Amino acid sequence: MASGSTCSGRSRRGLISCLHSLNCRAEDAHLVADQELRQAMYRLIVGFYEEAFNRLPCETMPDLLGLLSTGGFCLGLLDPVSNIILNTLALLPQDASVAASSTSPPRPSTKSSSRPGIAAWHEVANRSYHSLLGFLMAYFGCLTKVQAVRYLYRADANLPLAVSLVQHDLYVEGEEAVLDPESDRTQAALKWAATTTGHPSPSILAQLMAVRLKPGDLDLVEKKFSADGRNPLTAEDVRAIHRTLHLMMAPMCVANISHTKNGLVVHVYQNLKASWSETPPSVVFSTTDARITSTAFCWDGNPISSAVQLGLPDKLQDCLRIADDQKHALKTPCGDGDGCDYLRSLKMYLHGMIHNLYLQALKLLPTPSGSLMRSILKAGHCYGSCDPLPNIILNSIWYDTCGSPLPVSDHSKFAQYNDVLDPRSMLRPVVRSLQGLAKLALFAYPQSSTARAMEKLCSAKCNTVHMLLSSARERSEKTNPFHEAAMAAGHPLPLELGELHQLLFLMPDERSAMLACITEAQTTGGVVPVDEIRFLTTDMWS
Repeated sequence: MASGSTCSGRSRRGLISCLHSLNCRAEDAHLVADQELRQAMYRLIVGFYEEAFNRLPCETMPDLLGLLSTGGFCLGLLDPVSNIILNTLALLPQDASVAASSTSPPRPSTKSSSRPGIAAWHEVANRSYHSLLGFLMAYFGCLTKVQAVRYLYRADANLPLAVSLVQHDLYVEGEEAVLDPESDRTQAALKWAATTTGHPSPSILAQLMAVRLKPGDLDLVEKKFSADGRNPLTAEDVRAIHRTLHLMMAPMCVANISHTKNGLVVHVYQNLKASWSETPPSVVFSTTDARITSTAFCWDGNPISSAVQLGLPDKLQDCLRIADDQKHALKTPCGDGDGCDYLRSLKMYLHGMIHNLYLQALKLLPTPSGSLMRSILKAGHCYGSCDPLPNIILNSIWYDTCGSPLPVSDHSKFAQYNDVLDPRSMLRPVVRSLQGLAKLALFAYPQSSTARAMEKLCSAKCNTVHMLLSSARERSEKTNPFHEAAMAAGHPLPLELGELHQLLFLMPDERSAMLACITEAQTTGGVVPVDEIRFLTTDMWS
């Protein structure tokens, strides 16, 4: 397996993915194997349901038990037990807690005859387990089911911690590493995971995890769900939390904005203490020629997940330290074979990163681009002497202008077609671009393994410019790294592409002029002046 510096100073990434794999660990390693992880996770989650049941006032509020065993998933952005309890309370009808008594009787010292056994949690624990796996696989898109189990096992089924462990191995840092409960990515993963495992209301679960609480309400949740305050909840506690959740999950007001011939008409529906009041429209009109836009205004505050996840960085470091202490159990070397799940995840993650770069490049190009689409798919690789995005554009325009062997008569026909693209057509340039990038990374770090090269690319976000600048100058004088990269990637004109990027290095003024065209389009939201770059490319190439 490849080695690389981590944020905590340890030497290897991908340990959690590899330590439980028979393909990567030593045969005599005393670690839980993949086939045993599922049972270990199941026993852990069943214990969470036992704890949640002990904390809920099911004697005074009998409906809680049914909701707990059907929709109280441990899927969410808090710790597992808090997720179970809050997901259960969120499913209570709006007036359910009103009927409950204000105090709950003291709990008996021995088990009640109505207390469910462990078997009662089998189905919901199993569905919770699969929902956690589903979230990780949907959120990242580059993990196998087996890998998701490994990360969840090391995180004790704490989903935000498992996400942090995966992000650590994939070099996801900074703002990109923030698990935003309101983002489309997080919401889609929550809904998909809940839907595929039979949650009764996936939309409520996803909405709950994105709810924002006012300071006083956040203090209440933190007091009742923090590690120091996990005492049994009374019916009064349940009523207060339930009332807060339903109030904050409902939009504060909804404004319907109608665009009519008479101007804008605003119709506001306001939510006051869980009841709706309607304000009259500012303009009365009667017309069929109206375009109506609906906007929901939600309550402001802090995310509910911030109440009980304050110690997440420390937990992350503890998990990494434990894994690092066990690295002696790995085979040497590990990480370069086809059987290494970590290496496959790195490649899939990089494929996704490169795919997004192509989408960004296409947004900057005029539409329809006609024959330029052919050049993008055939030769618009993202490696070169510039950042990945400009490389895609420059390589495509250069190939279309100076390098394309397509006859002029056929070349003109492509301009008549609009661009139609799907993910499968982008697969070829994405895969070949990664092959070229990996060659450049190995050129810059000749002692590295394939996995280490992939890690370097993840850390650099596919930008090899600084890698090449830091490599030995005498090595670049003996061979053209861009030519080698183009050969490895199966570029149709590898020698010519290598020469192009050598020229860009030797002609900084022309290079700066081309990059300025792309930068201006990015900053202004416009399109790249393709004809201007064609002229600069032709002038430099001739």
